[in-house]
Amino acid sequence: MYEYLTESGVIVPDTADTRNEVVSEWRNALGQDLITDDETPQGLLINAETIARQEVARNNANIANQINPDLAEGVFLDAIWALTGGGRYKATHTIVKNVELRGVPTTSVPEGTILQSGSNQFESISQTTLNASGKAVVNFQSLALGAIPCPVNTLTQIITPVLGLETTNNPLSGVLGKEEETDQAARLRRRNTLALQGRALPEAIISDLYSLDGVRSLAFRENVSNETAIIDGIEMKPHSIWVCVDGGSDSDIAKSLLNTKSLGAGYNGDVNISVVETVSGQTYEVLFDRPEPVLIYIRVIIKKNNTAIDANLAIRSSIIRYVSGEQEGEQGFVVGNSVSPFELASAVNREYPTLYVKKVEVSTDNVVYSSDTLPIALDEIAITTEGLILVVTE
Repeated sequence: MYEYLTESGVIVPDTADTRNEVVSEWRNALGQDLITDDETPQGLLINAETIARQEVARNNANIANQINPDLAEGVFLDAIWALTGGGRYKATHTIVKNVELRGVPTTSVPEGTILQSGSNQFESISQTTLNASGKAVVNFQSLALGAIPCPVNTLTQIITPVLGLETTNNPLSGVLGKEEETDQAARLRRRNTLALQGRALPEAIISDLYSLDGVRSLAFRENVSNETAIIDGIEMKPHSIWVCVDGGSDSDIAKSLLNTKSLGAGYNGDVNISVVETVSGQTYEVLFDRPEPVLIYIRVIIKKNNTAIDANLAIRSSIIRYVSGEQEGEQGFVVGNSVSPFELASAVNREYPTLYVKKVEVSTDNVVYSSDTLPIALDEIAITTEGLILVVTE
């Protein structure tokens, strides 16, 4: 029997301890002089029993950890998040607008008619009838959820037979759908939306903004004084708030700020959106900022090794995953966050520990590189691409 619930949390016993326990049981049953080396028949059986017990322990620990929102997965994470009014972004369909249908005039094309582009199928989302010229336009959506491609002029194969429908075509490419939010991304966004049910407090304002579709990161400041003040480099009016948001639509952000800020507080920023308050009918001018992108060049110096790993591809891909916030526990490049060469090196070693990263340097002009942390202003966001990452082997 093992104890996996301790004061420090849920743990899995060390494999060596589990094997020693199994060896003790065998020797108690068959004699203390029993040889239990790996190459003996009894040693093989003991190892198999050890592996089986470890798998059970890991499974039990994983289930027990589903009450921990920082470790929970799937429906367990969804249930915990729902307690504070949040939820993960669901997958959406690719939408193909204004698909042209041609055939015999007055032909009725029912909702759900299926066409095909390449290997992907799409269905009409409404019923339509061909006009006197034998033409009609209707929108289609992918049968499958996610980023299903539909290039221009490819939605031409009719799968559902409709008498009188002869040809189809899409003059516009499909608007790609979205994949369901991953557990890692959901855990990160949940931590940013814990005050989703609140109002007025900074945490509530930030939580509501992070709940908006497309919002990736933001910076927030508040001036509670009676005078204009410069706070962390941002000039702010008396009794006002300032937010700088990366992602999301302007209208959604403005509505969120109007609904969550405290009464009478002013706004700051260069983006000005008019919002009508639905209850009173009053129009408000809501201000906020968008971050200024700062292009970052990255130079990674590694020591030559004999591994089969493609170092150039591995390093670029791991850094891009870090930058995009796709590595577990990492936010990546977000609004107002400095760029740390040390963290970039850690991002590579986390995924490819066999690569020896000697140095990581960053630059904003591709001329002067430094291994020091690069400061990013509160109204800026660092950006990079694989093409800006140089891998040097020494």
